[in-house]
Order: sequence, then C-alpha cells, then structure tokens
Amino acid sequence: MNKINDSEEIILASTCLLLSIARADDFVDEEEAKIINEILQDFFDITKEEAVSLIAKANIDLDKSTDYFSYGSKLNEHFSLTDKIDFISCIFEVAYSDGDYHYMEEHMIKKIAHMFHIENKDLINVKMNIKRLFS
Repeated sequence: MNKINDSEEIILASTCLLLSIARADDFVDEEEAKIINEILQDFFDITKEEAVSLIAKANIDLDKSTDYFSYGSKLNEHFSLTDKIDFISCIFEVAYSDGDYHYMEEHMIKKIAHMFHIENKDLINVKMNIKRLFS
C-alpha cells in the first residue's frame, strides 16, 4: 500500500469513511474497530495512539454529519487513482471484518467507489480479493 503523508484533515476524512462503513449496520464490531485502527496506522504511517485519537475525533464528526459525500470529495481531490483503489480495498476489509457483509455496507461502498471514479471492474476485483482473505 502507498504511504500517504497528508494533512490531518485528509486522514480524518478517511477515518470518517471507514467508520461510516463500520456503522452502516448500526453496530461497530470489535473486529471492525481493530481493523480501522490497523488500516490508519498502515495507510497513513501513523502511531496507534494517533489512530485512536483520530477515531475518537471521527466519531464526534460523524455524529454531527448529515452525509459522507464531503469526506469522499476531500479524498477524491487528494488521492491518486491507485490510492483510491487501495483505500476502497481498506473499506472492503472493514466491511468483511465482522463476518457479516451487510447490504448497507455494499451500498455505501458502491457510492464511494462511484465518487472516486473507480471503474466497476476494478471494484469487483478489489471486492473479490478481499472476500478471499476473509473466507
């Protein structure tokens, strides 16, 4: 995965999208929380403590938010196509991590992929790769 050194605003928007997927079925599972923390550390090269702090901020931000389009728009401007595909892969990891790929998670992932201008064939490839990891 590419290391993306960017502003806290970009990392926070990414965290919000990851948490949105975890929250899609109205329950954030322990595995989902764990994988989000690991993804943030790996994708953005930050410490566990920084990830925990960002997750707390993102939860507050999401509680006040009415949609996730603004988060995706920020990332769309700053991520390369490769970064976007890598990030969608991370989003699928969150969706599959609790063992229950919920239809609302799928719906949100498709919307995010569309926002990122990811072709359907790339989305399907990413989904199948991640699905194999969790089978």
